[in-house]
Amino acid sequence: MSYVSSTDIPYQKKVQSWIEANGEVLVLFRYHAAAGCKDFEFFQSFEAFQDRVANLPSRTCVTVFRNKQLPWRGTVNAEFISGAAATVPNGTEWLVVCLQATTAGSRSWFHNSAGESHTELQEELRSHLGASVAVGAYPPWLMDNEVVITAVVPEEDGSVVTGVY
Repeated sequence: MSYVSSTDIPYQKKVQSWIEANGEVLVLFRYHAAAGCKDFEFFQSFEAFQDRVANLPSRTCVTVFRNKQLPWRGTVNAEFISGAAATVPNGTEWLVVCLQATTAGSRSWFHNSAGESHTELQEELRSHLGASVAVGAYPPWLMDNEVVITAVVPEEDGSVVTGVY
């Protein structure tokens, strides 16, 4: 599969229009040669999205979801955990993304985890008591379509080279 550059104007305009229309987008970053490391982040402004992408290493795969993702949001407590389990059917792959960044030294990230059972989901949420999180079905990202688009951060010379993810 070949991807466009994350600097491609039509790609950027589409992301910008999705943010303007929906108030946010969820973005999946998959990093080249990083043992499967990936991040999920929400963006409420196109400028914040552009800044983040501009600081990524080349070959990073950037997948943007148009529709609102992970709709169950709030501060984790017993009531929230019960509601999350009711939101995602047992056996459906789920995703949890913390809404505040974790910082360690000069690095920061938004913790995320996934699983398939209510038991796993409840355990994961209990480990984040008091934190603000977003929960929902794991978004389908393998194929671009009218609600999912993917690009790759180009090399310094502007060429697009896909990585090993």
